[in-house]
Parts: sequence; structure tokens; C-alpha cells
Amino acid sequence: MINQKYNEINKKQKFNFNYGILKIYLSFLVVNTHCFNPITFANKNKYILLLLIDRIHSPSFYIMSYYMCYKLFVNKNIEKIKQRFQRLLIPYILWPIIIFIFNNLFNYLLKMNLKYDSFNCLKYQLLTGHCSLPALWFQFDLIFSTFLIIIIILLFKKNIEFILINITIFCYILQYSNINYKLFMKLISYERYSFGRFLEVIPFCISGYILTSLNIIQILKKNRIKAIYIFLLISIILRKYTIFTPIYGFGYAGINLHINSLSIFIISSLLSSDIIKNKNINNIIKILSSITPGIYYIHYPIYLYLKNFFLLIKNQTLFGSIIIYITCTLISLIGSKLFANKTLKHLFQ
Repeated sequence: MINQKYNEINKKQKFNFNYGILKIYLSFLVVNTHCFNPITFANKNKYILLLLIDRIHSPSFYIMSYYMCYKLFVNKNIEKIKQRFQRLLIPYILWPIIIFIFNNLFNYLLKMNLKYDSFNCLKYQLLTGHCSLPALWFQFDLIFSTFLIIIIILLFKKNIEFILINITIFCYILQYSNINYKLFMKLISYERYSFGRFLEVIPFCISGYILTSLNIIQILKKNRIKAIYIFLLISIILRKYTIFTPIYGFGYAGINLHINSLSIFIISSLLSSDIIKNKNINNIIKILSSITPGIYYIHYPIYLYLKNFFLLIKNQTLFGSIIIYITCTLISLIGSKLFANKTLKHLFQ
């Protein structure tokens, strides 16, 4: 019954501008996280800094991905599942090879002395998602979490939500007992983050799936304004205070971050999607949101290349981070246009 109800909603669903804006904002947070040092920020206001650097970016992307892909999982559409893995694997495999070639070219021609130019680094990148393109740990865990959800759906015909909730609880037991941290911290740096973060991100993936499977967003829309205020209050409290005991982890551990990211996504889902009436602005949102994957994939190597020429970028200033974001946006726009009707478009969108 829930699946049928979701399918009916999905047929009527158009492009969601709230999710488009959220994706653009989250991609900006990703770039700032790696390319902006808050010490260089003149204004010491920590609340403004929270808008510039916040670890909700990856959790929110995971939640959104599994929220949007619910139909793909429950319908067991083999063709669509193949397409999802294609979208994930093409950038995961090709970008490291492209960056490997560029790094060696720049080192040879411009004497830039980039460190990620060895076959050993390329090997680690392809096997672990972490070396020359450390941000691809996200892709690594997204690929394997997709496998996990598909296997669970194929193995269990009933009570899938109950099983997934118990897996979430199990993940948090391993996190808060520090078992997950102690187990993977022993690995070398190229391995520990992708492997160690897997159990940290599974709860985000599951909550995205459950939001759709239990029709939670549609239920909350019945009291939309009240729900927005409640989740906004939750988000403000969790940003100001660590309600749950801090734990060791690999950057994305703990319920605090999970609830905060979930709150942001729910607020985005509940806001009116037709606030912006200007068609030109809406078209810009559509285009920019479609290339956020490209920005995510290439922002770190672009940072390494440009910091050799711009002191603002080398010093990790906010303005330097904005330059990197704009550069990645332009490259992704050009790439998405060049490969618009080809599978290589997945390198940028």
C-alpha cells in the first residue's frame, strides 16, 4: 500500500527546487571544508562560520540519495540499478586516472612537484577511494551501501524497515563502544577513512530510505509549519550543544550529526517548492544542482593546482575557496555540455 502511494506521488513529482538549492549549498560546504581555514576568516562570529563550514554535507547527500532512490530499490528494477552503479562507478574509476595523468603532466611540464603522481597512489585510490581524490571515500561507501540495501531487500520480503532500524542501532553500538574506531584506526590512512566511515554513514542511508518507505514527509506535511519550527529548533540546539556523548570516529560518527542532517533535509522537504517565481533563477538552480557531483569530484585536485599560483588559495581564505568553487562549477558546466548525451556525463553530473 505504501509503495503504491509512493508511486502515485512520484508520478506527479516535478523538479524539487528545495533539493536543488540544498544540493548547491551542500556542495559549497564540501569545498569550504577542504579549502577554507576558518582562522583566516576575519569575523569571529561562530554562527556565520556554521553557515560556511558544517559537516552536514555528506550525511545530507546520503539521506537525499536514498530518499530519491527508494522506488529503484523496492521495484527491483535491474536496468535502473545498473544505471545507478554506472553513475557511481564511472567517476570513481575514471577521475583517478584523469587526475593521475594531469598530476604527472604538471609535474613534468610545470615542475609543480605534486605528490599524488605515483602508480601506488592510483592503486590505493581505485581500491579504497582515498589518495589523490580523498573525497571519493563518499563514492566508495555509496557503492557498498547500495549493495547492502539491495541485498537486504532481496533477502527479506517483509519487515525491511524493522531490519534496517536494527542495523542502524547495531552501527551506533559499534560507534559508541569505539569498536569501529579501534578496528579501522590500525589501518594506513588511505584505507582507514573509506572503511572506517562505512558504518558511520549507513544510518544516514537507512534514514533516507525509511523517510520514503514510511511516507514520513507526506505525514509531516499535514502540519507543515509546526514541523518546520520543531526541526529548526532541533537543528539549532544540536549545532550549539552536543546532546549525545562525543565519540572517536572518522568524521561522521554519532547520532548528533545524524539528527542534525536529517532535520535539515526534512526542513528542505517541507518548505514550499514554489517560493522562487523567476523562471531564469529556477533554470540556474536546475543547472547548478545537476553538476554538484562534478564539483564534489574535482574540487580537491583543483585546490592543489591553483594554490601554486594564488596566495589566497594557498592560505585557505574564504575568497580563495569561492574561487575554487566557481572554477569547479565552470569546468563541470563545460564537461556536462560536452558529454551531454554520453555516459561520460557522469563525470560531471
